[in-house]
Amino acid sequence: MDIPKNLLDFQPIQAFVKGIGKDVENYFGKDDGAIIYLQPDGIWYAEGLYQWLRQRKQNLVIATMEDDGAGLEEDKVKGRKVLVVDNDVVTGKAYKRAMEALRVRKRRLNIRDIKFATFFDRIGVADFFVEKYSAEAIWHFDEFDAVDLKIIKQLAQDGKKPLAEIGKAVGLSAVSVKNRIDKLVASKTLEIRGMLRIDQFFVIAGHIFIEADGATISKLLEQFEHMQEVLHVARTIGKWNLLVCVLGHNVESIEQFINSTIHTHAGVKRLEVYLGELPAKPKLLLPQA
Repeated sequence: MDIPKNLLDFQPIQAFVKGIGKDVENYFGKDDGAIIYLQPDGIWYAEGLYQWLRQRKQNLVIATMEDDGAGLEEDKVKGRKVLVVDNDVVTGKAYKRAMEALRVRKRRLNIRDIKFATFFDRIGVADFFVEKYSAEAIWHFDEFDAVDLKIIKQLAQDGKKPLAEIGKAVGLSAVSVKNRIDKLVASKTLEIRGMLRIDQFFVIAGHIFIEADGATISKLLEQFEHMQEVLHVARTIGKWNLLVCVLGHNVESIEQFINSTIHTHAGVKRLEVYLGELPAKPKLLLPQA
């Protein structure tokens, strides 16, 4: 693969170098260094970092490997400090495999140290990272703040938890917790409802993709909105107009749902059905009136 010589002109590479460059430079110090990028996605950040460091440090090489260590040119890492680079860490499986693959070679290849760098670290294992995942990061705190979110998490774990216990967990008095909850409810940021556990009532899920004319889609949306077994329904763009996830007791109940609620509409042109386990998320369902 031909690597552009101007990688440092690209904004994501600039952000990566700005975020970890100095720390990585300090890590290598005056020692010989090796950057190893993981296939297939780590190449761009690794090459960008390599180009930046080479302007300051000459005793540096770059290599690659699969996350299990396959394909590594071992001569390139002998006697060096090693930095493994990937674009992100999501589950940590690739991180663990890669680090272990190098650790078992450490003594034989006289590797002086091993660190890991990534742009986005979702689980907090990388030595160097630009962005670290937190639950707060995905929310826009216009209507509530990080303390409000902690209160909501406490309620999600146990909707009957006493206000005093919630306050102890978040560092507030029971009165302050109540005031915050009242404010969240008044702003419609939070609703407090009783929920049903899906796995206590259903054993299978059907994901149904529907193509139909506009009028039929509107009728189906209105119909599905009030059906207890419908977990999720949304308009889609592309090959299909509508996606619905329906819960059932067995395959026959999914078939009955399709025959009685979808096939009865003349405007339905075609559909595809995929059966599977109950969803890993969500696990709760609002009871229908």
